Amino acid sequence: MIKNFGKYGYMIWTYSRGESKEEVHFEESRPKGIGNSETLPYDFSSLEELYPVLIKLSEQVAYRLRKENMLASFVNVQLKNNEFEVYSHQKKLPSRTDSSKDITHTAKELLKECYKGDKIRLIGVRVDGLCEKDELQLSIFDKSEETKDKKIDKTVDLLKKKYGYDVIKKAGELNKK
Repeated sequence: MIKNFGKYGYMIWTYSRGESKEEVHFEESRPKGIGNSETLPYDFSSLEELYPVLIKLSEQVAYRLRKENMLASFVNVQLKNNEFEVYSHQKKLPSRTDSSKDITHTAKELLKECYKGDKIRLIGVRVDGLCEKDELQLSIFDKSEETKDKKIDKTVDLLKKKYGYDVIKKAGELNKK
């Protein structure tokens, strides 16, 4: 290589081996969105079959959102049918959240809107418009129901962290065949 290309031949040879004397610069970045999708074991053809998967995906997305200490402004549901046509719906949330309950509820609404009755091969849930939790402007109004949901989410997160992600499930996931 050096005979044919001179000093550039040596440089190409060292780079091809992954060698360099330059310092590696790494900059940690925050996610712009968090999502999860699942290719289904067979083509699902009803909302009743899709709901348990949607609940599980919403829970996973909310869990990852809380793990990143972030809040979301948008929820998106994506479907791919058996002809590989992809369609999705997105909705802006009334307020930023990391609540499993809020994300699941919005995802269910979006699924009802975008499901056309065809056979579904893949379903996905994604949240966007993320911000750090400490960037949130607090409300002066008491939201005791919201506080209760946050305590539940926190407890579930601690159980999952200690005993593994699948240690606890929503009742809606239990009907899964």
